Amino acid sequence: LYEIGIDEKFGQTATATFAGPIAALPLKREQPDFPLDVYALLGISGGAGCVLTHSLVIPLDVVKTRMQTDPEMASRSLLESASNIVKVEGPAGLVLGAQATIAGYLWYGLSVYPSYSFFKRWIAQSLLSPEVAILYMNNIVLFAGAIAAVIASLGLTPLEAARIRTVAEPNTYREKGLLGTLKAISIEDEEIGWKKLYAGFASLLTRQVIFGSIKFLAFEQACEVIYNFWPVLQDATWTSLLVSLVAGGFSGTLSSVVSQPADSVLTYVAQSSDSGNLGVLEGSIMMVEREGFKSLYRGVWSRCLWAGCIIAGQFLLYDVFRTLLRVNKDDLSQVFEVVISGGQTIN
Repeated sequence: LYEIGIDEKFGQTATATFAGPIAALPLKREQPDFPLDVYALLGISGGAGCVLTHSLVIPLDVVKTRMQTDPEMASRSLLESASNIVKVEGPAGLVLGAQATIAGYLWYGLSVYPSYSFFKRWIAQSLLSPEVAILYMNNIVLFAGAIAAVIASLGLTPLEAARIRTVAEPNTYREKGLLGTLKAISIEDEEIGWKKLYAGFASLLTRQVIFGSIKFLAFEQACEVIYNFWPVLQDATWTSLLVSLVAGGFSGTLSSVVSQPADSVLTYVAQSSDSGNLGVLEGSIMMVEREGFKSLYRGVWSRCLWAGCIIAGQFLLYDVFRTLLRVNKDDLSQVFEVVISGGQTIN
């Protein structure tokens, strides 16, 4: 073994071995900067992806909500429920609440993706040391996903309440439109006024925090497993997009199962004008007492199909729009890099 110079300009040296040179010092490069315009592009990418995917699966969302709010429909299959809605209300019955869905998930995409990227980087690079960041990578992903979900829930809660009312009671709210439904809900209780729109905030926040955290973690872990088995899939753009699609479908389905009780409580609270501001625990207890434990998982399979489709589509379209907007894949890598002192990272 002997030392050889590999870069006289910077004074780098390496130890020569039969397998090739081993660097004496870690290679270093400047840590990529994330200016505000990059986060803006992330928001645009996320908003476009969420609107497109949620718009395509509005019929599934309608059927899922009806199965949660109508005990008679809950005993039917997904196709039977959809056929019944079309038979009774016509094809328009499958797109109820479209305005609220589009507005709600435009906000969701605009807020959750840049928030997640920002907090993941901030926690890993500013709050924690490099050693701790690498050791607790999964915890950082979960925490960043939870913070992003909180921010998204602030705007999503009233829009989701309007959507659920429109789907559950179309004869009352369909003609009012989105703004009319929001106004009607806000004047139901004179004592709390507009706060009625946030009656389901606790359950929606719980659902979104669980769903969002598991979604990002499951997606990253699924991508890592796939790339570990088939590294060649990283070489082409179309294969990387395919991995995003598969990993997104898996993460959406898993997130749905875990967060289903909170979603059921949210629907129960939002459709009822006299349910008050129930938390998840209180709402769960009330649902179990009145309708049994199965009520917490009513419509779970339709929601799994719905979420698997939209999350797969979201991550796929997110990658597509990032590419179109020239947001570099290296800038948005889901893999943590070790941050070392001086604002540099180890390659």
